[in-house]
Amino acid sequence: MAVKWGRWLDHLHLWVAFGACLSTGIYEPAELLVMATPLLAGGIVEGLRWDFGRQHRWLEAGALVFFLGDLARGGGVFYVAIHTLFVLAGVRLILPREPSHHPQLLLMSFLLFLTTAIGANDFYFLMWTLAWSTAATLALVQQSWEPSAALRRGALSSPPYAKVPVWVGGALLLGCGFFVIIPRLSLGLRPGAFLGAAQGLGRAGMSDRLDLAGAGPIEPNPEVALRILPPPGTDPLAQPEWVRGLLLLRGITLESIQGSRWDPSDLTPASPLTSSGPGPDATAEFLFSPSPRGILALPAGVTRLAPAELVLPRGPGASIRWRFQRERTVPLTVTWNPALPDRREPYLSPRRLELLTRMEPAHDAARRASFRLAPGILPTPQLGQVLESSLRRFTYTLDNPSGKAANPLEDFLERTQAGHCEYYASAMALMLRARGVPARVVNGYRLGTWIPEGGYFRVTQNEAHSWVEYWHEGRWWTSDPTPQGMAAAVSGAKELGIMGRWLDALSYRWERYVVRFSDQDQQAGLSWLQERIQGWQWRWKAPPAAVQWGLGVLVLAWLLWRTRGRWQVPADSPGRIRALHPLLRVTLAWAPPRPGDTARSWLLRLSTLRPERRGALATLADAVDGLAYGAGNPAASALAKAEAAAWRGWKPISPS
Repeated sequence: MAVKWGRWLDHLHLWVAFGACLSTGIYEPAELLVMATPLLAGGIVEGLRWDFGRQHRWLEAGALVFFLGDLARGGGVFYVAIHTLFVLAGVRLILPREPSHHPQLLLMSFLLFLTTAIGANDFYFLMWTLAWSTAATLALVQQSWEPSAALRRGALSSPPYAKVPVWVGGALLLGCGFFVIIPRLSLGLRPGAFLGAAQGLGRAGMSDRLDLAGAGPIEPNPEVALRILPPPGTDPLAQPEWVRGLLLLRGITLESIQGSRWDPSDLTPASPLTSSGPGPDATAEFLFSPSPRGILALPAGVTRLAPAELVLPRGPGASIRWRFQRERTVPLTVTWNPALPDRREPYLSPRRLELLTRMEPAHDAARRASFRLAPGILPTPQLGQVLESSLRRFTYTLDNPSGKAANPLEDFLERTQAGHCEYYASAMALMLRARGVPARVVNGYRLGTWIPEGGYFRVTQNEAHSWVEYWHEGRWWTSDPTPQGMAAAVSGAKELGIMGRWLDALSYRWERYVVRFSDQDQQAGLSWLQERIQGWQWRWKAPPAAVQWGLGVLVLAWLLWRTRGRWQVPADSPGRIRALHPLLRVTLAWAPPRPGDTARSWLLRLSTLRPERRGALATLADAVDGLAYGAGNPAASALAKAEAAAWRGWKPISPS
């Protein structure tokens, strides 16, 4: 069985390395196909037992041509190295393998896995790490076992594969111990620093721009953007007022439009922290995942951000950003007032007013739609409500049927009447501007799914959203014209099942207690342990003496039973056979049994001392064998006594 399956171990760790590469999400489908094809070819050749030994020159030349072509394509040296490693591994799997080739394949697999380990740090990558470690250990056991097994005689034994999980588990425990006690060190390495985002375009997510032109279908993106943890004792499901301020999380304001593109404006004032209004403030911990732009999505009416020493500069479009790009999830305590959902701005300068009502000839479709959908309504909040309800009768889709049109906004309003949230927000903002109402687009997130297993809201890039704010009588009013079915359409599914929620809760705990485990956490844990040890008192009451003695006897009996093979005399040893006791007594001084001696071996050794007794001793050995193994020879005792009488008084002759 070991020989049958051992030849597949070279394939196993390479496929696990491919799975780790696949889980990173940084490779295009075409690249993944290039990586998997050589491994598939190697598996087919292995399964069918084809011999390509004579074609090795052609395969090696093909690998060289692939390397040169991939290098000439200009995809980057790093990508070329990964592709080439997979091709070389496939060629090595296809060709006949000698013992020296197994370490080569393992080295290739290690290098491929190392490329994913540079930047991956989530909980799922731990599973891939354990899987690759197990596969690599199996291959190492096989490589160490084969040379020694070839030198053994008899039946071929199996390698100790059953011990591999124990070894990997021991290494994991040892690594956990070092993780806790070794001082923290962060290199801040991420794939984005030198790989680029291969699949960044065309995926759902918050952006600092909005452009309706030239875009194809939007791909769902389940990457977690942030998690929101209520304070202890807060039940969001039973406190709708607390949740109301989180339904829309503002990221950046877009006030300038040119054609079908919205951009932030330098005229937009910074967003200051508001003072507390009516009603109590609400507090939550926001855990922001790293993002290239570093924009913080926050609720309206924010009154305080903590820690206060954290530098959060104001960026374009009234956005709040990190000063430097973050490499890990960052916690931020946010306090806001749910009773202040809208922003107040009593005065708009003439330049600002002109910017917020500016339209171009390409926006005439929005002007026509505004008067068609809300005829005769003055610029009041009622106008916004009517336009919002009218647009909500359109169809929400990520397929983007108007993206390739010459005028995407006109195609959306007058032909398809189907699109995603950016179309709805852009259309409504322009329809309000057509009636003289200052309006702008806001990019941010909707509130995501509540994860009861972890006690937090989970906001992914699928919840990235655009909506409208319009100015009326000194304040900004919020309007969301996107149909309510948007959340289900973006996720492409139902709510997370219980398994998905548990996995997400595990990912959060991994992020919090492993990835973000800092020297402060280490010191706090050691301080907690020290306090418990110093304040600990012995309160255990000893059991009665009889119970203690009974437990001691049981432990001693268990130890004796476990070590019985070391102290028990074998059943066929001379000391265990009562019939031989007379002979033992007379010969014990100068011919005692040796460790491991059986009755026959001891008797035959006695025959070398007295050759004239060889026949009698052989007869006694046969009789004793029958007695020792249950054959029942009644003559054995008589023969042993006669032999003891023959040896009585005999002295070995000392050599002169």
